[in-house]
Amino acid sequence: MQRDRAHGDVGINPGMSVGVSQRIPAVESAAEPIGPRSARRSPHMSFQAGQPIKGAKIDVAFVGSCTNGRLSDLRIAAEVAKKGKVAKGVRALIVPGSQQVEKAAEAEGLHEIFKAAGFEWRKAGCSMCLA
Repeated sequence: MQRDRAHGDVGINPGMSVGVSQRIPAVESAAEPIGPRSARRSPHMSFQAGQPIKGAKIDVAFVGSCTNGRLSDLRIAAEVAKKGKVAKGVRALIVPGSQQVEKAAEAEGLHEIFKAAGFEWRKAGCSMCLA
């Protein structure tokens, strides 16, 4: 989760991501103090500062919506999905970024690849970021 330089928040929107090879930043290292609302919403709050992302147990995997829901993104994700299955105990969702992307992905059969791998194929629109 990158620090939002303008707001000092950590990990509350898709622009505040951390690469898989990186570690969780310390909340105190943000440019500005993090308010209680931000801290409550930060998805990384169950992690400890300095903890690596790689190897962390997950229960939900999400691809799509406005962040990585372009047709090109879904094609790449489908190539990964072809290599295996969603792990037991993990809920995996795919949300196309728009109705146009949804239709194009379905025309290419991408939705079937995701379903075969155990993903939920969802309708285009806001999704996990909202919740």
